[in-house]
Amino acid sequence: MKRYALLATLVAAALLGACAKESKLPQATGQGTIRALNAIATSPRFSLLIEERRIGEVQYKTVSSPAQYDDLDYVFNVEVLLAGDTAQTRVASQPLNVAADKDYTFVISGAIAAPDLTIWEGDVREWGETDTTFEVTFGHTATTLVDSVDVYFTDITTPPVNGLQMATLAYGEIGAPADFTEGSYILTVTPAGDDTTILLQSDPIRLEARTQILISLFDGDANDLAPLVAYGYNKAAGGTFAFRDVRFPRTAKFYHASKSLGSMEIYVDDPLTVPLISGHVFRDVTAPQFLPEGIVPITYLDSATMGVMPIDVEGAVAASVNTNFYAIETTGGEYVLVDHVPDLRPIETRARVSFMNTVTGHPSVDLYLVPAGEAIDELSPAVPGLSLGFTPLQLPVAPKSYDIYVTLPGEKTTLTGPIAFDPAFGDVINFVIYENDDPGVVDLVSIPLL
Repeated sequence: MKRYALLATLVAAALLGACAKESKLPQATGQGTIRALNAIATSPRFSLLIEERRIGEVQYKTVSSPAQYDDLDYVFNVEVLLAGDTAQTRVASQPLNVAADKDYTFVISGAIAAPDLTIWEGDVREWGETDTTFEVTFGHTATTLVDSVDVYFTDITTPPVNGLQMATLAYGEIGAPADFTEGSYILTVTPAGDDTTILLQSDPIRLEARTQILISLFDGDANDLAPLVAYGYNKAAGGTFAFRDVRFPRTAKFYHASKSLGSMEIYVDDPLTVPLISGHVFRDVTAPQFLPEGIVPITYLDSATMGVMPIDVEGAVAASVNTNFYAIETTGGEYVLVDHVPDLRPIETRARVSFMNTVTGHPSVDLYLVPAGEAIDELSPAVPGLSLGFTPLQLPVAPKSYDIYVTLPGEKTTLTGPIAFDPAFGDVINFVIYENDDPGVVDLVSIPLL
């Protein structure tokens, strides 16, 4: 019996060995690099999947982290949360035979519910330790530029001259890679064949040797002051950086959010010369104001005494975007300026709402956002413990009718509410909680951010 069992085992092993030799399964010989780029200005976040495995997520103007996969055949899928849904929907699929040492960028464009997928393909670069150059490839994903554009990438002393452009691109195209010596460069975009009409001109930006950079053009959104913007991406290590248009200065809006502060003059120079804003009183919200470049001194001067400076700070103002400044009083009686760069980009599948607490007498409150007519007795707050001066917290909401309540922290004691709220798709709204004459009451004021 033992001899027969041994013989059967040997025969089975031989058969398995023969099958293994005859296997036709593909064998990987290397890896390629995969990422996604979102070029739909009003979209929510897209997810990129390899087969059924999620490998990255992308907001507008961003790319997913580079991912390496074997040089085999795959189906790549794109999913997104559509309006009114609670689970993501698969909206696009693309088969791809990944090749070793190739770099692939899936560009997502078109309509959110049925996007187009364009694959930008390049080579993965191997660098030597002594290499002093970097590689740049230019792409075009700005839908509002109907005609082709010329892209220049020059040092700070060289103006754009027709014939020296690095690429001439139509929408959806990508140029050939080019090498540059490590250093600072300016990105300039003009209509094709016209070097006198500037569509974008960036600040100088320094790029290091032995890197592969993808630079793409995008339509400016509500977060941008310029109609055309460009972003760069490190293809190997990940990371994003912006090319800001120097022709569009920074702006700021000022919120007077302290009942005890009084009427203010606001200066943005040192020494003080002419006020940027005069007669700034409680609950005023200014129009966007242009600010000088560099670190900005911001001084609040009492309009009545013209000698008291309750706020005297240096403002952190991001280039080519709008910053909101909120003047509030702390619980210790000090006046401070809270800065915040709001996310203003409309998303067509949802509304977004944010809340700012500026009430010194209630340094922490609970905030409820409930369907219209629903009581809060058995519900938890949407924003528990919203602190005085905490930068606005933005929440996505479905467009329908809501009631908003503000209560004491950990209690159902109402400070205000119900306040009716009926957002629409694409709305971006900020609610500011202001002090009321009655210390047991607060005022909730809706301020559209767009």
